[in-house]
Amino acid sequence: MKKNLLISAALLFLVIDCTLLTYKVYNKKEYPHRIHKSKPHYKYSVYLSSDDGPLVGSKYLDQIIRDYEVPFTIFLVGKPVSTDKRLEPNLLRYRSNPYIIMGNHSFTHANFHYKKFYQNPEGVEQDFLKNEKFIGITSKLARLPGRNVYSIKNITKGEPNALKAAKLLTKNDNYKFFGWDYELRHDQKGKILEESALVHYSKIKELLKDGKTFRKNEIIILMHDQMFTSIKSQETLGELILMLQDDENIKIKTLDKYKL
Repeated sequence: MKKNLLISAALLFLVIDCTLLTYKVYNKKEYPHRIHKSKPHYKYSVYLSSDDGPLVGSKYLDQIIRDYEVPFTIFLVGKPVSTDKRLEPNLLRYRSNPYIIMGNHSFTHANFHYKKFYQNPEGVEQDFLKNEKFIGITSKLARLPGRNVYSIKNITKGEPNALKAAKLLTKNDNYKFFGWDYELRHDQKGKILEESALVHYSKIKELLKDGKTFRKNEIIILMHDQMFTSIKSQETLGELILMLQDDENIKIKTLDKYKL
């Protein structure tokens, strides 16, 4: 009798434990995917951005952005999706994501021949306009491939030939070009090089406090879509987002909110 009672109790405990586990997995209130605070007195603005999509890693980045409900600027390249229809669903994911603003990163990505690409500013302009039309980009946010260049109205910085092309697009087509202040670097396999989110968070805070960014109290963070085929990269970004969301002095924004 006692043995049967013990077996029944053990089975009941197992059922309850499994039920609670299922509840935690599927009930987002029990699963800390996001931190939202009003932050009326925040000091620093953080702009999360990623380049080169849509690629295979884009679907994972898109899901992170949705799970954490975090503002994100995505700079897109048209050529990969024009030659690989398997990438089209990832582009559709981005278009339907309410936390994303899409920017222009050129159609060809300079075919990875950057020096030659920037020797022809008019050709660069046409490449960006082709991408705008092909992707259906409605914003005027842009980033040059392979170059850390700023061209926002009369505010400019960067390598001379690349900057010349950016200024042409700024003048003729009202584009705003953004470089970056800090990069989450990765290896050729997409794995993030520095795996600790805390290290990234500390470096970001240090740059902001020391005023070592392009604009004071503003920091643009660069990533690349293909990083997020790596589970570790996904986890590190998620942890970093939570740290930024929890910081009373930081507000995460899309680049259309960048202060000039």
